[in-house]
Amino acid sequence: MISVIVASCSISVLAGIAGCRNAPEVAQSEVEAQKLVESIEPAPPAEPMEAFDLPIAGTSVTLKMQPIAAQEGVEAFYISTTEATWDLYDAFIFNLDTDAGESTPDSDGVTRPSKPYVLADRGYGHAGYALLSASPAAVKQFLEWLSIKTGRSIRIPTESEMQFLLAGSGIDDADARLEYGWFEENSDYSTQAVGSKPVDENGLHDIWGNVSEYAVARDGTYVAMGGSFIDAVEGVGLDYRKPFTTDWNADDPQIPKSPWWLASNDWVGVRLVCDP
Repeated sequence: MISVIVASCSISVLAGIAGCRNAPEVAQSEVEAQKLVESIEPAPPAEPMEAFDLPIAGTSVTLKMQPIAAQEGVEAFYISTTEATWDLYDAFIFNLDTDAGESTPDSDGVTRPSKPYVLADRGYGHAGYALLSASPAAVKQFLEWLSIKTGRSIRIPTESEMQFLLAGSGIDDADARLEYGWFEENSDYSTQAVGSKPVDENGLHDIWGNVSEYAVARDGTYVAMGGSFIDAVEGVGLDYRKPFTTDWNADDPQIPKSPWWLASNDWVGVRLVCDP
């Protein structure tokens, strides 16, 4: 009888010992886990994006860059408040930054378009007016030059970004578009000085009208969006999308035709973008 009791006690003691050994291990594991959680530094909150000025060395131009917050399907980016002007493009094609002693071997090494053989601005206006008639090839060189000059990756908007900007502009009908942009009805069939209409809800001038603006489609080709001074306002909406075509240079008398200038298009321009 005594032997049975001793055996039973031994089993109970062993079980208790086993239980006591497991309990501290569990407790220690929980403590270590908590310490690990407490040791992890929380990610710092993203700094708010703010508008900034981007001067272009060797030119008289400072780009006003407006922040656009991320939304579903669109990452945050910065965009110039106006279309790119002749003031900036002249510095590029005529090497004015080099003449001013504000270039570098890298920026001087960028292939620049040939000088225009006709009046590039078509007589619409030059200083303070939107660059127009540059081919996609010329725009790519322009962006490369600007990226080197500024140390930022300068590009043009994607088609999705342009759709987002147009849809979020707060300019929702023909009357509003005429108030905020230049179209056939109010342009006197000419481009107008950039920034001469009010800003939209994104802080941008002329996202609708004046010159239609290049965007990069999903397949990497260029499309023009937003409508221009030659378009009837009623025909310009979110579905306005004109893919680049060589027909835009059909009237070029040169053989071969210029890869840089569009002789048959006087209504497409450029707006500049950079990422945070």
